[in-house]
Amino acid sequence: MKERLKAAAKSAASRAAGPAPKQVKLKLVHIDFWSAVKAGLLVTIATGIAMIVGFFLIWLVVSSTGLFGSLSTLINGIIGGGSGTTADGVNVAEQLSLPRVMSFAITTALFNIVIGTLLTGVSALIYNVIARLTGGISVGFTNN
Repeated sequence: MKERLKAAAKSAASRAAGPAPKQVKLKLVHIDFWSAVKAGLLVTIATGIAMIVGFFLIWLVVSSTGLFGSLSTLINGIIGGGSGTTADGVNVAEQLSLPRVMSFAITTALFNIVIGTLLTGVSALIYNVIARLTGGISVGFTNN
């Protein structure tokens, strides 16, 4: 009798929970080159913008806290060039001015965008060759 009640309770619980989740296995055997290049371009543009904003914010913090003057004084004390703001010593604030820092940031961001986009396309091509040889990557999905 107890066995029957347990079986009935089990079947009622499984009916209440709904159908069992269906599991699907798929293989990733090809990455479209142009899709990878477009996605890579968008990602590298986003990281380039983030890098430019980051450079600006770091320069703003360093400039407003007076670290440029302290660094100039330290360097001139080490090399013996006088005070940090005189013409005969090193002036870090002049060397790391905002236009110089931003031009370096923009140049670096553009370089990273070009190289990152090219590497994304090359990576897609390399994956396609490897997937052709090995059959791709098997991925499992569950439908809940």
